[in-house]
Amino acid sequence: MPTREFKRLDRVASTVKKTLAEPINELARAQAVGLATITEVEVASDLRYGTVHLSIYGERGAEFLRYVNDRAPALQAVLARSLRTRHVPVLTFVADDSIARGDRIAQMLRGAAPSGGHEP
Repeated sequence: MPTREFKRLDRVASTVKKTLAEPINELARAQAVGLATITEVEVASDLRYGTVHLSIYGERGAEFLRYVNDRAPALQAVLARSLRTRHVPVLTFVADDSIARGDRIAQMLRGAAPSGGHEP
């Protein structure tokens, strides 16, 4: 039974990611942010809540994240048309800085000072 539940959560998370990819990019273009990519979606086991991790390329990432969270109800409405579940997850959008962290680690391994960081 638990395996079935995980597969269902994975399918819902995948649907969220596919459905919201274009609307998120449209919002990024409208706000002249650059590029915003959904890197991961986590969905609660009861499907009532979801966390969408965004990788935002541009200097106004924090501002764009607030903008997207303000528009979460509209994005949930878009999602409701694609999901065939009793509940549409209440979405929260968070920044995913894993690419930037990976870049800093790679720079450190090469012996270069990380960009934007302080030198020891």
